Amino acid sequence: MQLLAKLSKAKRAAAQEMERESVPASAPQENRSSSAQDPETPRETTQSSGRLKQSLVDHDARGEKSIALAQAGICFFVLTLHLMAQYSSSWQTFNLWVPCILTGLILSSVFRYMAARAKPLPETQLEILNVTDIAIFLSLIWSYQFAYDHTASGILKAPSMTLLFVLVALRALRFHPSPIITSGTIAFVGWGLLTGMAAIKSGPDSITHEYSQYLTSVDILIGAEVEKMVALLALTLFLALAMHKARALLSKAADASDYAEALDSAKRNLDAAEKAKDGAELALTALDKQEHVLKEQNTRFNVALDNMSQGLCMFDADKNLLVCNDLYIEMYDLDPALAAPGTSFRKILEHRIESGVFAGDDPESYIQERLEAVDEGEASTKIQDISNGRVIAIAHKPMAGGGWVATHQDITELQRIEAQVTHLAHHDALTGLPNRTTLRMRIEEALSCIARGEDVAVMCLDLDRFKAVNDTLGHPAGDELLKTVAKRLRSCVSEADTIARLGGDEFAIIQVAGEQPQDATALAQRVCDVVKRPFNLDGHQVVVGTSVGIAMAPGDGEDADLLIKNADMALYGAKSDGRGAFSFFEPEMDARVKKRRDLELDLRKGLELGQFELHYQPLQRVETREISGFEALLRWRHPERGLVSPADFIPLSEEIGLIVPLGEWVIRQACADASQWPDHVKVAVNVSPVQFKSGNLVSLVMSALAGSGIEPNRLEVEITESVLLLDSESTLSTLHQLRSLGVRIAMDDFGTGYSSLSYLRSFPFDKIKIDGSFIKDLDNSEDAAAIVRAVAGLGASLGMTTTAECVETEEQMNKVVAEGYGEIQGYFFSPPRPASEVADFFPDIKEQSLKATG
Repeated sequence: MQLLAKLSKAKRAAAQEMERESVPASAPQENRSSSAQDPETPRETTQSSGRLKQSLVDHDARGEKSIALAQAGICFFVLTLHLMAQYSSSWQTFNLWVPCILTGLILSSVFRYMAARAKPLPETQLEILNVTDIAIFLSLIWSYQFAYDHTASGILKAPSMTLLFVLVALRALRFHPSPIITSGTIAFVGWGLLTGMAAIKSGPDSITHEYSQYLTSVDILIGAEVEKMVALLALTLFLALAMHKARALLSKAADASDYAEALDSAKRNLDAAEKAKDGAELALTALDKQEHVLKEQNTRFNVALDNMSQGLCMFDADKNLLVCNDLYIEMYDLDPALAAPGTSFRKILEHRIESGVFAGDDPESYIQERLEAVDEGEASTKIQDISNGRVIAIAHKPMAGGGWVATHQDITELQRIEAQVTHLAHHDALTGLPNRTTLRMRIEEALSCIARGEDVAVMCLDLDRFKAVNDTLGHPAGDELLKTVAKRLRSCVSEADTIARLGGDEFAIIQVAGEQPQDATALAQRVCDVVKRPFNLDGHQVVVGTSVGIAMAPGDGEDADLLIKNADMALYGAKSDGRGAFSFFEPEMDARVKKRRDLELDLRKGLELGQFELHYQPLQRVETREISGFEALLRWRHPERGLVSPADFIPLSEEIGLIVPLGEWVIRQACADASQWPDHVKVAVNVSPVQFKSGNLVSLVMSALAGSGIEPNRLEVEITESVLLLDSESTLSTLHQLRSLGVRIAMDDFGTGYSSLSYLRSFPFDKIKIDGSFIKDLDNSEDAAAIVRAVAGLGASLGMTTTAECVETEEQMNKVVAEGYGEIQGYFFSPPRPASEVADFFPDIKEQSLKATG
């Protein structure tokens, strides 16, 4: 209401002002306008004259700079011509006098340029430089008589008068008569002195009165010299007069500009007066609109107040209520009568206490605390736990004229969410176990127990064959397995121990105990025993295992990161020892990790340097005793390590992804080598699961076949069942594409997996290669003999070729032949040989090769 009253008062004042401005007296108005303009006119004229003066000063500075640059350029040009003449004439001796004088003139031009940059412009210095420049040039002319053995009268015949004209005319760039007059006068007088001195020095005989004699000799014609001097004087006077008139015209133009500006200013003032009148009328209209807007804003304010997400209350300096919204009333269950303006703050507090909606146990202390917070007169925020179980955040802010405004927000749900977020920040969402961040904090806390004589064990463990569960049963089953493992791990530890999930199938345990390493050994064994028990996942029985690495503090480190690192290295060592076991950290493990890293670096370098080669082991057809093909076996010939075993570098290359480019090279090289063999001999290449995941295996095989020119049915791709574990649909699609090209597909190491038979149903393999471990146990195990017999019968019934590998003795060969195997491979027949020795198996090819090389 007060705001609306002020708005009405402003409207009345604006109307009165318009009445005063709307007096219909146009002539007096013009007089007033003119009189008002008069005091400003001299000031504006002065400003315009000042602008003109500054413009001329700026032009003078630019002109002096131009004179300096042009003069220096001319002198440099003359100096260049002089030096060229010196060096082009072998009879003429070099003289420094002329170059020194010209250099002095160039230096004078430099001083002029530097002086022109000063503010204000140093007129006296510039006039001295004008005199100096002409004097230097005249001395240059005079110097030729003794520098080059000229007669004194002969020097006047040089074209130096033309350059003297140019030097005087250059001063016109200043746009001022003064430097022209100074330079021209000095040049006029100086040339007269040169003429007189030449006549005196050369004598009366050098003066002639005949023009023809003057043109064909070094004699002086006084009339000609006077003619030059008159031309120089005329040039000086004309240029000076032109500069004087030009500056006068500029002054008149400035006066005209000042008058035009004064007229424009008067017109602008008149336009401004008319605009002010229009503006006053618009202001009255705007005030009417503003009054309407304020009414709408009051309505919107009330709506916004009642729809706030916070309870709001405003009290005056006497602690009486001014306004509150509906949410404040609902939040504290106030009587509507207490929400009326004028209700005291204490009365509202007493009502809240009667209703049981207050913080604390002592009502009187609560009232006292709230009144003291108001009396402090400072902004504050306080969170109160209300007796009804809710949590209220109160933001209190004093007002300038006394009183305060406060907002009350129910943050009960927000605090619950924050607590949940805090929990998630420190715990694994799937298993509810602490995460890596919390694990590190717990390790730091546990390390403080070392001072009490207790040892701390940090264990890292992960699940064996977990990936197979994910691939075969899906990720939901894998998640359920992880949650069940977490429950089993909780049952293994005490309340003082901590279990954490690091990510994936990796877990960690912190154990604080007085008897170490006995307690850590017992716990690790319990963990291994508990995890290896079968799991029932939605009707599927799954068996996994775990490997555990243990680092002890303080022996293995007193830093959390170092302990986790060492425990992880111990875990790697446990896996290397055969999985399903635990291993304590040993300093040698760090060396093994470094050795593995060095091997990785050498492996990458070896691929770049072409250190790999293929050896070939023949496969013999049982019926004909002929070679049916060769299996390509990768070898690494390192310059320092020697011939590295594939068992050492193939798993590592698969782990770091290097098997993809390495496998590509193997396929291309094997096809290229096979192109030199008889057409009926096949080449078999082992393909890693990682190569199937790369997605370009089919295009690679097509490129290798096209590049080598061999028939597709001569290439055999050997895979293990681990390939089909990756992504059965994608893998089967790739195998069918290779099969459609004509490439043969063989199942290698058959019999070692738990689902090999199902794979034979899912894809029609061309060949089954029984794992060599069964062949080696033929003599000692009836079970191995039974499996060998079963696989042979299975291959025969499915129409697949069966191959027995690792045949090393004649007795083994006789047994696999008796069981019906179609092919044999092993050291009994031949070890793997370099590609250069393959020709030894084919006499015809070897003979042709010898002839070609002979």
